[in-house]
Amino acid sequence: MSQKASLSARGPGRSAGGTTPSRCRRTAGLALALAGLALSGLALPGFAGAQEPDLSQVPLYKPEFHVVGRLRIAGSPLKGLLPLLMEGFEKAQPDALVSGNYMTESEGALGMMFSGVSDIAPMGDDAKITDQMPFYNTFGYTPTEISVATGCYNQRGCLYAWAIMVNKDNPIAHLSMQQLDEIFGSERTGAWQVGGPQHAILFTAKYARSAKTNIRTWGQLGLKGSWAHREIQTWGYVAPGFAVSFERHVMHWSDKWNPNFHEVVEQKEATPDADGQKVWSERMYEAVSQDKYAIGWGALMHVDGTCVNPNATKCEPYPNVKILAISATPDGPAIPLTAPNVRNRSYPLSRDAYIYVNKPPGRPLDPGVREFIRFVLSRQGQQIIASQGIYTPLPESDIEQQLKKID
Repeated sequence: MSQKASLSARGPGRSAGGTTPSRCRRTAGLALALAGLALSGLALPGFAGAQEPDLSQVPLYKPEFHVVGRLRIAGSPLKGLLPLLMEGFEKAQPDALVSGNYMTESEGALGMMFSGVSDIAPMGDDAKITDQMPFYNTFGYTPTEISVATGCYNQRGCLYAWAIMVNKDNPIAHLSMQQLDEIFGSERTGAWQVGGPQHAILFTAKYARSAKTNIRTWGQLGLKGSWAHREIQTWGYVAPGFAVSFERHVMHWSDKWNPNFHEVVEQKEATPDADGQKVWSERMYEAVSQDKYAIGWGALMHVDGTCVNPNATKCEPYPNVKILAISATPDGPAIPLTAPNVRNRSYPLSRDAYIYVNKPPGRPLDPGVREFIRFVLSRQGQQIIASQGIYTPLPESDIEQQLKKID
């Protein structure tokens, strides 16, 4: 058993920007018990405290401010969701004139807002540090991030949850978020804290770790025999929207990866030649299917063959690949990647659809913007999300946490 399996460290969990993860110390006995569960294939079906979305428990929207005049939205249409939410809001606030501009998609959302031509910035991807830095330099604080929906389980283009995959012959059944950092990431002198109490983008040694914490062989995860000294071959996506999501939630925004990290992209992002084909995401699924010492992070729809390729053909399934359960903390429950666990947000690598707003710390949010966010997080707004069928509504407890951000 490795030091990683018996000692506590920073467990990123499902952190929001700037959230400080807690430290926890495990006893040797508990570590051995958890290792036994990992090797035996046992994982909890879901977290007992997780809350399935129940729109009947979400309060109805009741205006607290009469919105008159324009409200400008620019960024991602979130697969057609924003126009539907705008239509619903205008019915609830008939004197509001809401406009949408989706030319820039997510990449230009914050730019439109900090340049003064929009009031609300919807984004499908996590806002990158490079997206947020001009806003921060302009106003002296970071934009306020509001989660408005949970991404999907296993469907293209809907912020699907990340699947951690290994070869089916690998005895490992689950890993923690901390272990993912130590497998895919690298030693670092620090990492970024984005948002948080300072509403800033700051570098800190709080998330530093030495090379001794790196997990580079399967033996460090407790595997014996021929596995013990074999190097873990890591695979994953390099496209910014994907990579930044993983860096944020697993590696504390660090961009220092395992030196053997094999980078891939979706077909549409590769050059249209033989060299481009070498970095198609299919190469990752093939590698994990054929190499029992490989591990990757990607999409379940590619593993089970439910996706459709750009040329309209069905994706090839990879039956020799298995998906691991993931725990948010080193000694937390291992949560399998299932549709219910994505909906109830217990699976740590599920993703969110976001709206960013300009709220100065300690000062009120623009009342029109606040009303729009309140509508989106109301029963009527979440029902629109549910009816559209691409994203999943938030559980009531998560809605309560998001509403606190606008007050």
